[in-house]
Amino acid sequence: MTAPTTGKFSLTDKVYSQIKEMIVYGQLRPGEALNVGEIADRFHVSKTPVREAFNFLKHDGLIEILPYKGCLVSQVNLKDLGELFTLRVLLEGAAAELAATHANEQTLRKLEALINTDAQQSQPTDEVQIMKLNFEFHVAIAEASNNLRLKKMVINILDTMQRVLYLDLKIGSSYSMNDHIQLVELIKRKDAAGAKKLMIDHVSSTRNRIFSTDFI
Repeated sequence: MTAPTTGKFSLTDKVYSQIKEMIVYGQLRPGEALNVGEIADRFHVSKTPVREAFNFLKHDGLIEILPYKGCLVSQVNLKDLGELFTLRVLLEGAAAELAATHANEQTLRKLEALINTDAQQSQPTDEVQIMKLNFEFHVAIAEASNNLRLKKMVINILDTMQRVLYLDLKIGSSYSMNDHIQLVELIKRKDAAGAKKLMIDHVSSTRNRIFSTDFI
């Protein structure tokens, strides 16, 4: 979920995005308390947009608002995470399959541009930039499916999972572009079955690695 971006809510949107990035990229840890006044002072805003941003973050599952205790960054729920990976396998596998059927020249250029940007990173250890490019690539595949509802569902799931995927990368998971490069080649060749299989294997590999560790 994203905060509204028009009218009086534009400031809320800004605060929401800033707090969300702090949670996703580890500046605010699971279980950490969030104080409305302190956040307002940090961002030089009143308490109102902070309270509104907290409501959006609660809807995203990133924070909990507890009676008499205030706000806490939510813990990672293993059951929810397993369900999200199951949905990723189903939805992103379908997205890759459809992309191989519907992708046009403009879409292919976008995918290749993302891979080139990734390859040209001057600081390959910049995990935040890697995660943002990875997010964009998977969304571009979903967009290439020519199914807007499917794209929206993929964005929502990836958005929800970003902090776990970032932590996986941060603790030493090796990042490889090989699967992304092969996916684009399969889509260019219109190999729908091959693209679907590779995407499913790609997501399943990430799931298996994360669930075999004890960082969550």
